[in-house]
Amino acid sequence: MRKLIIEFIFLISVFSKIQAQPITGTVAETDVEGKEIPIIGANVFFLGTNNGTISDANGKFQLIKSSTSGSKIVASYIGYVNDTINADGTDLKIILAKSVTLNDVIVNGQKSDSYISSLNPLKTEVLTSTELRKNACCNLAESFESNPTVDVSFTDAVTGAKKIQMLGLSGIYVQTMTDVLPTIRGLSINNGMNWIPGPWVESIQLNKGTGSVANGFESITGQINVELKKPETAERFFINMYGSSEERGELNLQFAHKFNKKLSTLLLASGSQMKNAQDKNGDTFMDQPDYQQLQLMNRWKFLAGKHIEGMFGAKWVYDSRNGGQMPDHLHNGGIAYQTHMDVNRQEAFIKTSLNPNKIYQSLGLQLSGINHEQKGFFGLKNYSGNEQTLYANLIWQSIIGNTKHNYRLGGTFLADHTSEVFDTIYTGYKNNIPGAFFEYTYDDLKNFSAVLGLRTDYVNQTINLTPRLHIRYAVTKSATLRMSAGRGFRAVNLFAENPAIMATSRTIIFTEKLNLESAWNGGLNFTRSFYIKNREATLSFDLYRTQFVNQVVLDYDQSPQFIYVSNLHGQSFANSFQAAFNFFLIEKLEIRLAYKFNDVQQTLNKQLLQKPLTPRHRALFNAAYALKNHWKFDATVQWVGEQRLPSTLNNPEEFQLPQQSPSYFRVLGQITYIKHRWEFYIGGENLNDFRQKNAIISADEPFGPYFDSSLVWGPLTGRMVYTGIRFTLK
Repeated sequence: MRKLIIEFIFLISVFSKIQAQPITGTVAETDVEGKEIPIIGANVFFLGTNNGTISDANGKFQLIKSSTSGSKIVASYIGYVNDTINADGTDLKIILAKSVTLNDVIVNGQKSDSYISSLNPLKTEVLTSTELRKNACCNLAESFESNPTVDVSFTDAVTGAKKIQMLGLSGIYVQTMTDVLPTIRGLSINNGMNWIPGPWVESIQLNKGTGSVANGFESITGQINVELKKPETAERFFINMYGSSEERGELNLQFAHKFNKKLSTLLLASGSQMKNAQDKNGDTFMDQPDYQQLQLMNRWKFLAGKHIEGMFGAKWVYDSRNGGQMPDHLHNGGIAYQTHMDVNRQEAFIKTSLNPNKIYQSLGLQLSGINHEQKGFFGLKNYSGNEQTLYANLIWQSIIGNTKHNYRLGGTFLADHTSEVFDTIYTGYKNNIPGAFFEYTYDDLKNFSAVLGLRTDYVNQTINLTPRLHIRYAVTKSATLRMSAGRGFRAVNLFAENPAIMATSRTIIFTEKLNLESAWNGGLNFTRSFYIKNREATLSFDLYRTQFVNQVVLDYDQSPQFIYVSNLHGQSFANSFQAAFNFFLIEKLEIRLAYKFNDVQQTLNKQLLQKPLTPRHRALFNAAYALKNHWKFDATVQWVGEQRLPSTLNNPEEFQLPQQSPSYFRVLGQITYIKHRWEFYIGGENLNDFRQKNAIISADEPFGPYFDSSLVWGPLTGRMVYTGIRFTLK
């Protein structure tokens, strides 16, 4: 080991003596309105050499010019025309044109609203701001309606909370980050997506499988990184007003100001409320809870000298929800079954980066703090939750010899203090977790790259190792094969992650002390881009398996009057297959087809059973058509297959459910008119008006022994129509 360290130091010291000249720039394309859009993962290299790099998430690149580098730089990306420029100066700008050459004829195309990065070793699907506007998403939880990777559904029939799924498993196994900072976790794991308004989002990156070890240990089935608008590039002013037939209203405001080249700020504000008190299905319960929600965020970008840049900011969230029975339905001596939840949340962060004279090196520091308080009640039972989190991550990045060999190493500290009290049940933990990681990346700048990472974290007086591997191989210029494997683990917040268990008369039984959840995930992805009659198409196949070492199991099947909570005793796994096909049927008409099969099984009471409320089959169709006269049309059809329902055979006959739910369709659509700085849109969700009947068992007797609102498998609300206006001042 000592010899390796000496050799490593020797390599770095020798390389530092080479006389080099830094070159920086940006690779981008232009859309139909002339707006420049950064290209992520473009190859940038010196002509005739292997000395090169890849553009980052902002399209930026950094190269070292030496005496053997040559005088020209080449930028290339699959589906774009290569560009060659002089290798002189800094802040270079390379604009690539989208085209393909067939028999000496250049055919121009257009970029998809969502696409898979071809050069990233991790399978990364990028959702652009155009994709997010297809369904007028008011918040992040509503941003995936036209995307086949992430599924969204209700947790129960009372609280209105939504949950996501990836690879057939709950979103609690997905590491969700904001600008690469872990924010939606802990007590906000289910509702946190409601607190990121869609208009605040610049793009979303979706990674299947375990992510980078530099981002922590919690990624098991995937990562969702939400890139918010940045102070230096955001529009000066933006407003979005939204209203729906459910009497839901929302207002989003954005103000950006650039003081000078070194300092800029962005103020974001959002308010939303719904006061409907509707009971269209006649079960005496509100179809959705009334709520009021306010959010404020302020972000600052700064440059300090030539080598230091950073961003800092703060966010405040207030959310108040009231659900349950309609006011005129009284039970239990004049008491209606009602629910209430208040959330008060504060976040603060700072990210800084030190870039020395050697452009291939950087030192980054990430700091964030969260204070989260929530309290309320479910019927006659009170609930409260508190969370205080401090996160610090120090990352050093450099190369070994040349840009083919990159590495990152660093240290992490996570202070994570959480408590929950429901009725007489207390759960919580106080974790102070130091960690360290090392990640090595090899990229031959042609067709092969690999990322090998290892981190170690000290949790509960135990060392936890987290190895991860990602490999990318370009079979051809248009076909890419990826493989990933790794481990992840996480602490459990039982009630925040499973709000449905509080909206029921079932008695919660803990059979043992709960341990950390841990699992291995491995998978393959094959993506091929090609052309059908000179129009771009992409075909993608995913195959992933998640194998749990330990999992917190909630057993609804033993008895409809109890929920048994325990660690895993036996097997628990999820096999997921997805096929997706994107293509332009005609000019400006993009079609997306996807099919997904999830085989999710779990040992319940010594029996390996299909996990309840998890459809084995899903399919999606999406069409997006843009006319040259400013009109845009978007339509989505979702098909959800049958789901196994927990056994209710011990209930009286009128409170029994079938063994499986029926399959169903859900239709969404939107029409948008764009004129200069204005956008007018009108659309609808669940246009076929399908809803789950009798979603609440024993709704007439909510304080009785059979009341249960947790067995939700389909839509709870009927047809909804909305309209809105956007105004942008660049």
